[in-house]
Amino acid sequence: MKIIQLFNLSSPFTRTRALTLAVATVIAFGVNFIGIFSGVTILLSHVIYIPIILAGYWFPRRGLLFSTVIAVIYGVLIALIIPLDLLLIISTLFRMAFFILIGGVVSFLSSKLRASEQQLHEIIEFLPYPTFAVNQKGLVIAWNQAIEEMTGVKKAEILNKGHSAYSHAFYGINHPALQDIILTPNTETETGYLPLKKEGKTFVSEIFIPRFKGGKGVHLRIAATALVDERGNITGAIESIRDITEQVMTESALQNTSSRLNTIAGIVRHDISRKLAGLYGILSIGVMKFNNPEVLFFIEALKDSAQGIQRQIDISREFKDIGTSPPAWIPVQNAVLDAAARLWVGGVSFRTWTERLEVFADPHLTAVFFHIFDATIKETEQVTTVVVTYHIRENGCAILVETDGAGFDEKIKASLFTQREERYGHGLFLAHEICAISDMTIKETGTQTKGTRFEIMIQPEGYRIL
Repeated sequence: MKIIQLFNLSSPFTRTRALTLAVATVIAFGVNFIGIFSGVTILLSHVIYIPIILAGYWFPRRGLLFSTVIAVIYGVLIALIIPLDLLLIISTLFRMAFFILIGGVVSFLSSKLRASEQQLHEIIEFLPYPTFAVNQKGLVIAWNQAIEEMTGVKKAEILNKGHSAYSHAFYGINHPALQDIILTPNTETETGYLPLKKEGKTFVSEIFIPRFKGGKGVHLRIAATALVDERGNITGAIESIRDITEQVMTESALQNTSSRLNTIAGIVRHDISRKLAGLYGILSIGVMKFNNPEVLFFIEALKDSAQGIQRQIDISREFKDIGTSPPAWIPVQNAVLDAAARLWVGGVSFRTWTERLEVFADPHLTAVFFHIFDATIKETEQVTTVVVTYHIRENGCAILVETDGAGFDEKIKASLFTQREERYGHGLFLAHEICAISDMTIKETGTQTKGTRFEIMIQPEGYRIL
């Protein structure tokens, strides 16, 4: 004979719920049975809502059926024990309808909640990065497939377990997790994740764990943020991990390569400069030894070529460190003042209103302002004041460097930032290249008779006002 089960009892957790529901149902009907014999048929019937609500919440697929069965049993019980009249029949039918209605509504809402929870679970489960979450007590409530592969710890082994379980999964010892800063902030946890950054509401850090990949170790970038309820109260935390070992190795290799290339380039520059010094000596002797105009013209041409080579060496010396350090948030005011201090130009005053502005740029930003000041003051006339300000625009932020006196000739503006033999040419070319590293643009928009005006344009994400 085939036995039909109202609930699937294969899981121990489900069996516990089913047993609790059965006990609540027996108690509810027992109380109503006593009440019916005592003549109380209205007040005590509300107790039956308890098993109906529990069934709809715990077993949403069977909640409506369960409430219907309960309603029928209640109606039969009333009919068998109490003599029926029209008023009793109507009131009993209304109560039965409300039993079914409450069961259906709770089942529907519970189904929607389960579907939402399932969707969230699947999102976390199939995230490409290892991710896990804990509740307010620090118990693991989510452990996705990617983190299983990283740690070798299965979800069934760690769900509903606490700090020692997930810390051992990563570190092999009882070690603070980054999300502990959110749940139980303390100095010890923060010390274990230095350098620690806070990006909005997310804590971010990088750490090396030597026990992974057969003892070779991995570099991990860890991000943790709080889980909050509708009132903003912390109900848990979620932590996402990304393996950045290849990125770290690539950056290290590039730094080593850059260092070696700079060393080789320095040796080459030194050797060429030494050879050029010897060539200058020979050419100087040639000028004194020969009187033939054609020979002297030829010697001067050689000297010009040698000077050109020397200028290229000077330019390469300035370029050697550009781009070797990663961009960073740089206070513009400091960069401007440092550049002005390097000029040692008397009679020129510098005024800057950029104190709150920071830009994400190459650390050599000071060189940009230095070369702008240098080209402006030394290659134009009658400069007495340099003013640096900034304007917020729809497409970003513009840093303005303005001077009085004469401006640049309109004929050379198009080639100001190209590599030229003139000193200001190579300086502004260098400034242009430094700006380009961080997607900044630079142009000169001044008028020849009213002074110079350099505009450095920064993308919206490349600046911030403190």
